Amino acid sequence: MSISLPTEGAKLLKRRAKRVHGGNVSRVVSDAIRYIAYEEGRDALIASFAAKGKPTPVEARELDADWGLSAKKSA
Repeated sequence: MSISLPTEGAKLLKRRAKRVHGGNVSRVVSDAIRYIAYEEGRDALIASFAAKGKPTPVEARELDADWGLSAKKSA
């Protein structure tokens, strides 16, 4: 397989390969593919819930608050 990358992308892959995999760029590409596969699976799972998986606006605010994602109102 042959791919073309922007210079900065190639440098990033090489830096990570050196730091994490002893210089093996193929392992970095494999890591990236695994991450993409995970995201694709997650997206497919979410899509399978259809409307059942979408929280109401009130539920979304509650989830945001529970996870600390909502901005706190100042007095």
